[in-house]
Amino acid sequence: MKKAAPFLFGDMAAQNAPPLFCRLASFKGAAIMDAQTLASQLAKAGLDPRMAAARIDLADAALQGIIDSARYAAPHVMACAVAHTPLLDAANGNQISELLAGEHFELLEVADGWAWGFCAHDHYVGYCRADSLDEATDPPPQKRTDDPVSFAKRFIGMDYVWGGRGGAGIDCSGLVQRAMAAIGVSAQRDSDMQCATLGVALPDNAALERGDLIFFPGHVGIMVDGEQLLHATRYHQKTVIEPLDSVTARVMRKHGTGIVARKRISL
Repeated sequence: MKKAAPFLFGDMAAQNAPPLFCRLASFKGAAIMDAQTLASQLAKAGLDPRMAAARIDLADAALQGIIDSARYAAPHVMACAVAHTPLLDAANGNQISELLAGEHFELLEVADGWAWGFCAHDHYVGYCRADSLDEATDPPPQKRTDDPVSFAKRFIGMDYVWGGRGGAGIDCSGLVQRAMAAIGVSAQRDSDMQCATLGVALPDNAALERGDLIFFPGHVGIMVDGEQLLHATRYHQKTVIEPLDSVTARVMRKHGTGIVARKRISL
């Protein structure tokens, strides 16, 4: 069965394209290269592929002149029109994140029912079902709090789901991202990104306080006080509070390394 051609704004006859996808503007770029060359160009430019919407056949117009691609497209702002929808690493692929109701998605392409682009709040690139999106309106207002721990406690008991952000489950970095947003701090999507960009590093001898972030290999949690850690954990398959010492010992047994960073958020 022949696949339908992808919708690229400006690339199709308007009369034959669904009205929702008639405003994507695309234009030709370089000759098609291979994935290894693209990865090399991204690395040379200091761009994380998780946050750079670039494929060998299509890339965000903002990347023209930085990386080569067969075509470039200007993103069109859409919004999540359902309670939540998974963001995947490929069409019919694995979940890597999640869009929540009203959140904006920068759309670059629609093909075979899948939308490709990036989440507006953290620039995380992926695929979601096209029918989960609609024309964007103002995103829902974020209720602010002074205490990220109180906000994060709302997710205690929620199932652990890789890539979840609190819709159909949540993961460790999704929990931290949501808690940071609640206090007005923009956080990137994955724990290694958050470790590199959030807060100020604490000396090893500094006493921990409520709201401090604790980073392990591939994991992150939030201190409830000087001893208890709140985190979404695959080990318990849910969000829990448990002693930091217990978590550290468990991680040490698995990875041979315990805490890799302790960070404090200043508002």
